[in-house]
Amino acid sequence: MRMLGECYNKTITMPPPQAELMTIDASPLADQALSAGPPADELSERKPPPTHRPIVQTGWPTRWYHWPLWLVGRSWDLACLCVLLAVVAAIPIVQLASLGYLLDSAARLARRQAWSDALPGMRLAGRLGQFALLVFLLRLPVAFVRDLSYSAQLLLPDSREASLWRAAAFALTLVFVIHVVWSAIRGGKLRHFLWPAPVRFYREFFRRSTWHRASDQLYDLVSRLHFLRLWVLGARAGVGALIWIFIPVSMMIIGQRAEDFPPAAVVGLVGAIAMLFIVMVLPFLQIQMALQNRFRALFDVRQVRRRFLCAPWAHAIALLLLCLLCIPLYLLRIEATPAELVWAPSIVFVIFMLPAKLLLGAAIGYASGRSERLERPNRHWTLRWPARFFALASALIYVAALYVAQLVAGQGALVMYFQHAFLVPAPLISS
Repeated sequence: MRMLGECYNKTITMPPPQAELMTIDASPLADQALSAGPPADELSERKPPPTHRPIVQTGWPTRWYHWPLWLVGRSWDLACLCVLLAVVAAIPIVQLASLGYLLDSAARLARRQAWSDALPGMRLAGRLGQFALLVFLLRLPVAFVRDLSYSAQLLLPDSREASLWRAAAFALTLVFVIHVVWSAIRGGKLRHFLWPAPVRFYREFFRRSTWHRASDQLYDLVSRLHFLRLWVLGARAGVGALIWIFIPVSMMIIGQRAEDFPPAAVVGLVGAIAMLFIVMVLPFLQIQMALQNRFRALFDVRQVRRRFLCAPWAHAIALLLLCLLCIPLYLLRIEATPAELVWAPSIVFVIFMLPAKLLLGAAIGYASGRSERLERPNRHWTLRWPARFFALASALIYVAALYVAQLVAGQGALVMYFQHAFLVPAPLISS
């Protein structure tokens, strides 16, 4: 019996032979299955995946009949952007953001981005302009009723009719403000102004969640403007430009106005020559600073010279356009502009300076592309030297215009320090 029990225990503890066979043969079968792949029937039934090219959103219309509406829309957006930049340029201290925007747009082209991306926030400016236009049109009947209430008070002071007109003007103004705020919360589009959605207004206008959402939307709108970054960029560019031009301009003023100083003519001539070379490099240095986001790049003349060797005529033509577009703007500085009207000539400044800055950035981008794409990007000397003389002639025209502007402008010699070719695109404000 003891022997039978031991034999029974051995049979229980020993693994079954079939399990051994399964564990031994499983791994090679799996390797064969992985190496062999799916059966032939499955391969014959399987279809290749469709090869669709991804649709790239370029912002350009794809149908011919979309072009008129697209042109009208983009023209409106561009006009609203110029007006917005002009309004910003008319506000003291805040106006540095307009200079930062011009340099940032030029830096985008210097990075060889598409021209459709060269004006960031243009669509947003168009929406803001549309909202402002709708508010202005909606305010016309309110202003008419307020004018009638004012006339009634003048003709019939302290009468019942005058009181009724004042009450009507106050009620209509309150309705106007609430309607504008409610339309802005809903999106600020034309349909939101035409239909106030009274049921939704009754349900949502007085809720706390509605005003929390409105504050978040307002914060998102302000953050999309990138005001602080553009202001810092414009401030750095303005300070750097003043560092470059302060001494040469001062020497030019001394040479022209110092009567009792014998070497005044020599000092003025040296200042004018120095100003010639500054005009040839400073516009590109400002865009180079915006491109690299370093203040020291504003004094790296060697890098500007290397790019000029790669694309001399692109630089020369861009500089010529800048000088030619700057000279007519000095006519708007013959008389100092009042502070409340400075935004109107600022529109002209923005319209003239924006394409000049963009062309400067495009010239830098073209030169950078050649230096990265070609082993020998430098042009032949037969192209470089004529381009140098061409750029020098453009700078000479600009410096001559500075002397004339100093004599005819209402601000006198001060106009030579605040040059809109390098500083804020706005005229000087009268005190």
